[in-house]
Amino acid sequence: MRTRLLGAVAMLAAPAVALSTALAAPVAQAAPAKAAKVDCQVHAVLASKEEGSGVPAELSFLSEQLADDEFAAYKSYYLVEAKKMSMRLSEAGSAAFKSGHKLSLSLLGNKDQRLELKLDLLGRDGKKQLMSTRYSINSGGVLMIRAGSDEFTHDGHKGKLFFATQCVLAK
Repeated sequence: MRTRLLGAVAMLAAPAVALSTALAAPVAQAAPAKAAKVDCQVHAVLASKEEGSGVPAELSFLSEQLADDEFAAYKSYYLVEAKKMSMRLSEAGSAAFKSGHKLSLSLLGNKDQRLELKLDLLGRDGKKQLMSTRYSINSGGVLMIRAGSDEFTHDGHKGKLFFATQCVLAK
C-alpha cells in the first residue's frame, strides 16, 4: 500500500513539475533589456582660482561635484561650451570642442539604471590621447574629467578645463 501511495504521489507531482518548468521558462528568458539609446550632455567647464561668482546657474547641476575637496582651490567656474549627443548600443557619439579637444562616448550596455560607457578624450591638438576609459555609472550620474594640465583661457579667465559628462537612458 505504501508503494502505491508513493507511486500515486509521483504521478500527481510529475505534471506539476513539468507545468512549473514550462511556466518558469519564459520568465527565465526575460533578462533585463539592454538600453536602446542614451542621451548625453558634455559640458566644457573652466575652473578658475580667480575671485568670481562661484557656480553659475547653468552649471548648478554640478554643485555637488564642485564642492568636493579636489575643487577646493577653485573659486569660480565658467561654462565654455555644451554639446549633446545620442547613441544606441555599441555606437559612438563624438563632439569636437572649440578648445580643440575631441570627446567620444560609446554605450557598451546597461543593467537596469546602471550604464556601461567608454570614453575617449583627445587633447587640444586633436591627436594626443588624454584619456581612454570604460566606466559604469547610474543613469543621470556625472563624470568629471580634467583635460590635461595646460592652463586654459576663456573670456579673459584663466584656469583648468574640465569636461562633465552626463548620460541618461532615453525613453
